[in-house]
Amino acid sequence: MENYEDVVLTTRIRLARNVKGYRFTNNMIDKQKRELLDYIKSKLQENHKVLELNNMDDVTKKSLVETHVISKELLQNNNTAIVVDKENNVTTMINEEDHFRIQALEKAFSIDKAYENIKKVDEDFASKIDYAYNYDYGYITACPTCLGTGMRVSVMLHLPALEKISALERIFNAISGLGISVRGIYGENTNGEGSIFQISNQKTLGIDELQIIEQVKQVTKYIVKQERKAREILKTKIEIKDEIMRSYGIAKNALLISKREAMQILSNIRLGINMELISDISLEKIESLIENVGINTLRKNLRENFPREEENIKRAEYIKNNI
Repeated sequence: MENYEDVVLTTRIRLARNVKGYRFTNNMIDKQKRELLDYIKSKLQENHKVLELNNMDDVTKKSLVETHVISKELLQNNNTAIVVDKENNVTTMINEEDHFRIQALEKAFSIDKAYENIKKVDEDFASKIDYAYNYDYGYITACPTCLGTGMRVSVMLHLPALEKISALERIFNAISGLGISVRGIYGENTNGEGSIFQISNQKTLGIDELQIIEQVKQVTKYIVKQERKAREILKTKIEIKDEIMRSYGIAKNALLISKREAMQILSNIRLGINMELISDISLEKIESLIENVGINTLRKNLRENFPREEENIKRAEYIKNNI
């Protein structure tokens, strides 16, 4: 089986589900959200750990957003929680846009594994709770764009070479015609910080889960092929090699690094590893740094609630100590 980890960072599958007999979250008052959360807890907490966000400190909650465990939208709602299934690498958000947002996350290009894991959790929940389902349309969801399977398959891609040769717009226009959307690293309405982009299926109605998976697989393979071609072009350019090595020098020596700069230099270093310009650091280490340079994740990892004015100092120290 071909390895795609040079381009693919992570694979995520998300299922939107709602509980039969309850209004959608955005049409509930807080008392109703509380009632739904208590009902879900009564059904799941015997075999699952349900963690209410109200019981978490602010740094932990924001760190969960930075590391893609939960969405920003979940923080904006009251009476929310997550269910963590560590065995299957699945996290479920409760009372986000839908009652359940079940999500399986895997490293690299692992759609089949993510699908296997999420189906186990989905079937377990369905054995305890009646989902809102229509035999003509499928799963009933808060947003019509999720109606049907309720499934989004997302792949996080590192595309620095395509960005540097100004080919991203052409590629993204091509895949949009195939029913694939493109977002930044932190989801909808965000930019591709550090040359990292998410692609995901747009269509969920009138298509089954395996068809969605196959569609995303084929588009991912196409983008990977284009990114690899672009990297071959960059290998001949001394300016790009210089940019990569300068980024490596900054990572090892800088005293101040902003979040945006950190994402850019780590992106360049990751490209340098794949172009065989840098050999003394692993892709895994760089990906860990990319995931952990947000201010709240730094605070959590350093166990120090430092003030915002020290953020760039702490980030530079953290990168230097871990690269």
